[in-house]
Amino acid sequence: MSKSIEASVEPAAPSSLPSAPRLPDRYADESYKLFSKVHVSEPTLEESIAIRNKCVRWILPFLCIGYHLMYIDKQTLGNSSILGILKDAHLNSSQYNWLVSIFYFGYLLAEWPQNWALQHFPVAKWLSGNLIVWGSILLLHIPCNSFASLFVVRFLLGLAEACIVPSFLLILSMFFTYDEQAVLMPCMWAIGNASPITSGLLSYGVLWIKTGSFAPWKWFMVITGSLTLLFGIAVWLCLPDSPLTAHFLTLEQRAQAVHRIKSNHSGIEQKRFKRYQFIEALRDPKTWLFFFHAWGQEMSNGLTSQYSLIIQSFGFTTLQTTLLGCVTGLTALVSLLFAAVVLAWTKNCRAWISAAAYVPTIVASILSLALPWTNRWGLLVAIWLRSTTGIPYSVVMIWAANCSAGHTKKTTVIALYHVGYGLGNILSPQLFQPQYKPRYLVTWGVILGVGCVFPMLVVLFLRYYLRKENKRRDELQSKGLINEIGVLEHINIDDGTVGEEVVDARQLDLTDRQNLAFRYVL
Repeated sequence: MSKSIEASVEPAAPSSLPSAPRLPDRYADESYKLFSKVHVSEPTLEESIAIRNKCVRWILPFLCIGYHLMYIDKQTLGNSSILGILKDAHLNSSQYNWLVSIFYFGYLLAEWPQNWALQHFPVAKWLSGNLIVWGSILLLHIPCNSFASLFVVRFLLGLAEACIVPSFLLILSMFFTYDEQAVLMPCMWAIGNASPITSGLLSYGVLWIKTGSFAPWKWFMVITGSLTLLFGIAVWLCLPDSPLTAHFLTLEQRAQAVHRIKSNHSGIEQKRFKRYQFIEALRDPKTWLFFFHAWGQEMSNGLTSQYSLIIQSFGFTTLQTTLLGCVTGLTALVSLLFAAVVLAWTKNCRAWISAAAYVPTIVASILSLALPWTNRWGLLVAIWLRSTTGIPYSVVMIWAANCSAGHTKKTTVIALYHVGYGLGNILSPQLFQPQYKPRYLVTWGVILGVGCVFPMLVVLFLRYYLRKENKRRDELQSKGLINEIGVLEHINIDDGTVGEEVVDARQLDLTDRQNLAFRYVL
């Protein structure tokens, strides 16, 4: 972007509206194009509820199923570890840990390109393509019989997965208000984190399939890969890219759907990359607070690939391990649904509920450090308690997106959040070194300090920081120094004259720092 264009994008003051931001029309939010075609009033309460219910029926099932399949697919290696893949591929503990880490190297490498693509291409279509690629790569695990071959497919799998969660966040932010997102995200994550129930029962089932050299872990890959392929096709056919193309809404309802989420003080999407928004995201302190939360949170996520091996090391059989692992999913399901209920009945409680969810994980880490090895049921309960960690991950992830306005800035913040996520997941499997077996005392110590206490302190500081900024903006609002209108410049191609149009500021694709009417959710 040239300096002249970039300068014109920054808020400026036309003579008629001295405090209003000004923007060339080509940089306006996509919602402006819709309002140029149809003029509707804001929806009534009944109309708003009807539109919301339609969005819930058509959007939420795809996101819930997508999260569930994503987590089953991510657990394929962990489940396969007790289904024969270690023997068939001649893997030692160190190689197994690297197969977990290399997935996130691919994830990290693709995070920025994937987010760039999500801004430039239709979101649902891009998501569908990656799901189809992902399912195909899962099937490519089947012929692998060495560390090198598995290393390659795990890396490729990470490249494909890098778009899944960011695309889900963008879709959620386009269809629902911030308060609705705060409730829906834990519901979706509850369905996703309940995946150990499905994968545990599936692992139990494939153990009974006797097909000679075609081992149970290969059947596990066949089933999960095929389901992911079918889901990717369904997303292509049925999931809309935004409210502007929602087939289940009339043209008027699409415009009203945009009006309905006006409390977000943000637009729908903008297909042009804005360099100044990218730079603003990098300079914004809260971007890095969210980044460090993601990194710290995921420093304990290496347990996901180790659960089956750890439970089996307590002395349980393979069949018992597959069923006991289901309790992990049940604990996650119940705790996340409880979080969704609390968020539905309270306001600005994201930090409080996230911090509270770390308490059981802190207790679990202390139990894992202190209990004797002979107390296998106590150690197993500690493993199950860890499942509440899904609450802060789901709540803070959508919180990061909600606290960022401007499409380029939002995608940048989401990308950096998942860079932190990827870094944590690269490092965390390496905590499970063979020399720490079987108690993993060093590992549990790191998880306690870096994976529990540190992210809890980050979310509490985030609340303090954002609350202070909201108070500053409230004072400006009370003095009449904030308005919610802006100006779009239209350049006449024939004579080069510039016309001005007064529009709602939410149609300008402003960042949260440019639009002082924006309030940060807490």
